[in-house]
Amino acid sequence: MRATLADASLARFAGRFVWLALDFDKPGNQNFVVSRGVPYTPTFYILDPINEHALATQLGAMTLAELSAFLERGEREMQPKLQPAAAVALARGDELLARNQPADAANAYSEDLRLSPPAGPEHERSAADLIFALSTSKQLQSCAETAVAEAPHMTRDEEFGRVVLHGLSCVDYGEPAPWAATARKKLEPLAVEAISLPSTVRDHRFKLYQELMGSAKDRGDTAALNKWGDKWLAELDATSPVNDDERSALDIARVDAASLLESPLRVLPALMASEKAMPSNYNASLRVAQMESNAKRYPDAIAACDRGLLHVTGPIGRAWLMQVKAEALQKMGNKKQARQVLQDALPVAREIGPEQIRKNTIKRLSDALMALDAGTS
Repeated sequence: MRATLADASLARFAGRFVWLALDFDKPGNQNFVVSRGVPYTPTFYILDPINEHALATQLGAMTLAELSAFLERGEREMQPKLQPAAAVALARGDELLARNQPADAANAYSEDLRLSPPAGPEHERSAADLIFALSTSKQLQSCAETAVAEAPHMTRDEEFGRVVLHGLSCVDYGEPAPWAATARKKLEPLAVEAISLPSTVRDHRFKLYQELMGSAKDRGDTAALNKWGDKWLAELDATSPVNDDERSALDIARVDAASLLESPLRVLPALMASEKAMPSNYNASLRVAQMESNAKRYPDAIAACDRGLLHVTGPIGRAWLMQVKAEALQKMGNKKQARQVLQDALPVAREIGPEQIRKNTIKRLSDALMALDAGTS
């Protein structure tokens, strides 16, 4: 997204916004991250400078056109005016989502969808917002079924890919319920269509590849798994990153694809090149460590973790590197040192700001310690 934010066409917004970027994992930013309940990156807010009320909220990547529309919408919200009921409901949903109240946001977006014209971009934007809020609040069946109802009739633009993706993510969490199987049959062909569309945001296309590969793997369809994995990796290899952030995003996708294919050696050369290009970026070392460990090259995985730990910026990254290191040590048979690394990682994990990430990380480390002591891992 940094490349999009740096696009020259956004110069017209100069002087109209104060731009602020925060690192999700740095300790100094945790008050904002925790108070807003930021679930992941990228997350965007347009805040009223007087009271920090969220005028617009967007979770997830955007195209340049979407970003421009997002900024314009936030600016409109600053202007005193009599607003139609649908716009009021949309603004209320954005503020509730920004305050980490996704269930209440879903109610507001549902009202916005009800009041929006039945056809057109406003309706489709409302549907996308509603489906995302339903997903975030774990209203899985409503999320998937709303996506099934809305997606087939949508314009094949950015919102279409977003709706299909979030609908499929709800299906994943909902399986093996019958409603999930029914929704998957409707949404997977739409996911194939969304992948082929140039309008689909690249981050969403990558996640759609992941959804299709995961589904193929679950049903034992090796041909489909390899087909989508090959297509995804070919797209990654054909993309020249414009900056380090984009390079990191491509490497994350490489790890996801190679993990599903169980082919770590296929991506290690590209990951090593990234680490060489970004020697102070702990994420680059983490990706190398993950794939080295998957390739059973455990000393190399440990060395990569140690390189990353020299540059890590916050407790999320530090705890993750330590867990990967402990797993590699355990696989080498060094259980005593693996246990010590896991024990040292627990207080690091307790420093993580976002509550759910903190709880999940502590649970993973605790489970790994229990399995290690029980001799089951």
